Parts: sequence; C-alpha cells; structure tokens
Amino acid sequence: MTAGALVSAIVVGLVAGALGRLAVPAREAMPRRLALLLGVTAALLATVLAVLGGVDARSIGLPGVISQAGCAGLTVILVATFSDRRHPSR
Repeated sequence: MTAGALVSAIVVGLVAGALGRLAVPAREAMPRRLALLLGVTAALLATVLAVLGGVDARSIGLPGVISQAGCAGLTVILVATFSDRRHPSR
C-alpha cells in the first residue's frame, strides 16, 4: 500500500465516519471519536482487501475510494444503529 492510498483511506474514513454518524437518528448512540475511528479502520480494511483482490495500490482511483467510503459509512451506520446506550428503566 502506498502513502497515497493510506492518506486516501484516512481522509475518506474520516469523512464517511462523520457522515455515517449524522445519518443515524440516535446520535447519542455513539461518540464522535468512535465514529471517526470506525470510519478510518473500515476504509483501511477496504483498501487492504482491494489490494489483496488484485487492485493496484498505486492507482486505487475512483473504485477504491467508492469502496472505502461505502465500507466506512456502512460500518459506522451499523454500529451506531445496533449499539444503544439507553438502558431500560428500572
């Protein structure tokens, strides 16, 4: 993985993490820093999987960015949706 692919994954992950958190109605379900961390991690994982799948890391291009954004956004939305901090009333 090249430095460009790494920087792309970090930037796309941060943006997708922030947008993914905004897409979930219950914003208090997840802290901002967790959403950003999940976004970056998922985008990096998408990059690694793309490289392992045969995509040239030097020219990750638009398909790579789309896969990074999709993976990051979907991960943040799923985690925010299924992690609920609210506890049942006692």
